Amino acid sequence: MYQQGMSHWLDVYDEQSVRQNLLQKTVYVIKQDCRVIGCVALGLKPADYYADCWPQAPRSDFYLTQLAVHPEHQQAGYGRLLLQHCLGLISDRTLHLDAVAHYPQLLEFYRKSGFKQIAEGIGLGDRRYLFEYSHST
Repeated sequence: MYQQGMSHWLDVYDEQSVRQNLLQKTVYVIKQDCRVIGCVALGLKPADYYADCWPQAPRSDFYLTQLAVHPEHQQAGYGRLLLQHCLGLISDRTLHLDAVAHYPQLLEFYRKSGFKQIAEGIGLGDRRYLFEYSHST
């Protein structure tokens, strides 16, 4: 992802931490001409900072992280495609994800996709919102 221009996690994590995190999850990618243009990771465990950020948050069946689309390909529906793919995989179970507060477009994207904000907190130095998706919502 870093070599493809998707390096925003490196502001918080070093490259090795991102690699280790992704090894514990199933990663889905969209490729175009042999280049990764989008990705998302789906796992069974929350990020390490969840316990500090949202100690009272309920457990979820799945956790979605690292949803990213290369800047040259944003606004083309790839993020929605990746998200919808993951939502289709979870059946009637719950899915949590978090987003930093300073990306209002991303927060709106999740809300329009059917996610409900269930908690707010500070994690990794940023204000973050915890979102939940359930097919029964």
